[in-house]
Amino acid sequence: MNLQQMEYIVALDKYRHFVLAAEACGVTQPTLSAMIQKLEEELDVKVFNRDRKNITPTPIGKKIIRQAQIALNETQRIKELLADETDSMTGSLRIGVLPTIAPYLVPDFIHHFRKAYPGVSLFIDERANKALIQELEYGNLDIVLTTPPEDSKNLLEIPVYTERFVAYFSEKCDQTCRAITTDNLPAEQMWILKEGHCVPNGSLNFCKNKEIGNHIYEAGSIETLIRIVDRNGGYTIIPELHIGFLTESQKKNILPLETAPPAQRFVSLLIKDDFIRERAVNAVLDTLKAILPAHMWEGRASKRPIRLRSTPLNTDKNG
Repeated sequence: MNLQQMEYIVALDKYRHFVLAAEACGVTQPTLSAMIQKLEEELDVKVFNRDRKNITPTPIGKKIIRQAQIALNETQRIKELLADETDSMTGSLRIGVLPTIAPYLVPDFIHHFRKAYPGVSLFIDERANKALIQELEYGNLDIVLTTPPEDSKNLLEIPVYTERFVAYFSEKCDQTCRAITTDNLPAEQMWILKEGHCVPNGSLNFCKNKEIGNHIYEAGSIETLIRIVDRNGGYTIIPELHIGFLTESQKKNILPLETAPPAQRFVSLLIKDDFIRERAVNAVLDTLKAILPAHMWEGRASKRPIRLRSTPLNTDKNG
C-alpha cells in the first residue's frame, strides 16, 4: 500500500464517483480504478461496495480510509515542518470556526491573512463544536477557533479573547422583562439559540436547563433570533461583537447583563498536542489581534509568540 493508493481511496470516499475522484487526483478514471482494485487485492479485502448507483465503503473499508487519511496528513506534516523551519509561510492552512463566531471575524480575517501571507492556501470550515473537535482530532483541520469543550484530551488550548454577552429585547418588552439577571430570566419571553447559548462552565449555559427559554423555534443564527424578537416580542442573549451589526434603533434595545460570574465566553484556538507549525499558529493569532477590539484580547491572549516545542502553553482562562 503506497501513498498514491491512499490518496485514491480517500478521494473516492469523498466524491463517491470514480470520474470525479480521478479528476481530483489528476489521473484518468481507469488508472484510479485499477490502482484501487490492486490495493484491494493486496489487502485481500473489499474497500468499497460498488453498484450502478452507489459507491460506499465497506465496514473494514471505512477503517482503512480513516487510517489512510491520517497517514496522508502525517506525510503533509513533513512539508509543513520544512516550511516552518525555513521561515517560509507556504502550503495550506485549514481552520475550523464556530458558527456563532464566524460572522464577526471570518470576513476580516480572510482579508488580512491573505494580504499578509499570500503564499498560504487558506481554507475555513464552519461547523458545530462537536464536529470541529472531531475533524481536528482526525487531522482534517489544523486549527480550530471556538469556545473550548469541557473535555479536550490530546488538544492544546491557546486563549485568544473574552467576549461579554448582552441582552437584546423587543420594544414591546416591559420593565419586568428588562430586569434581566441570571437569577431572573423570564423563560416564557426568552428566545434560545440552538447551540450558541451552550457555554461550558458559564453562567449562560441555558442548554442544561430545558425549562429556560422559548422553544417554539430554536434559531440557528443570531440574526434570525433578533428578527424573531423584533416581530414577536421578548428578548434573547447576543455576543458583544454582534452589536456592530445592529441598526441604530436596534442598539437602543441592548441591555447589559448583571450576572455573577460575568456573562461572557472564552474563545480559544485549539490544536492537536503534536501540532508543529509554530509560525502558522502565531500568524493566526496576530491576524485575530489585528481585527479584534483591544479590550477583548488584552489580558487573555499571550503577548509573546507561541512556542510549541519549547515552552508549555498557558491555558489559564483568566489570562
